[in-house]
Amino acid sequence: MQLIDFFRDSIEVYTIGAAFIMIFLIAQILYMMHKVDKDLLKAKLFLNEAVMQKTWMYISVAGASFALNSLVRLATQLTLWGAVLNVFRLNEITQFIFLVAFIMAVYNWYVFIGSFVRK
Repeated sequence: MQLIDFFRDSIEVYTIGAAFIMIFLIAQILYMMHKVDKDLLKAKLFLNEAVMQKTWMYISVAGASFALNSLVRLATQLTLWGAVLNVFRLNEITQFIFLVAFIMAVYNWYVFIGSFVRK
């Protein structure tokens, strides 16, 4: 039982840390947007296909893990499989995957926008 409590608590600590990282990166992006030439941003985004592909991949993984998390929660509450799914801690695993993918998407944009901020 202590291992399960430790796992659950460590996921909660990770979630809090991930929330602070996301808030910081998003705040930095919003701050940098005031220094960015909007036309240059549009041109570089149009020419840099890798940024769009990475962002699409990260957001797709985050969306899929969010949907899977919702389905697992529904299944644990309404079906007999709930006990089996709860043993594998699928709620926490899908939450972890969502947070990692979303942080990577935000960091991808942070690096992209930070690469040509007017000094």
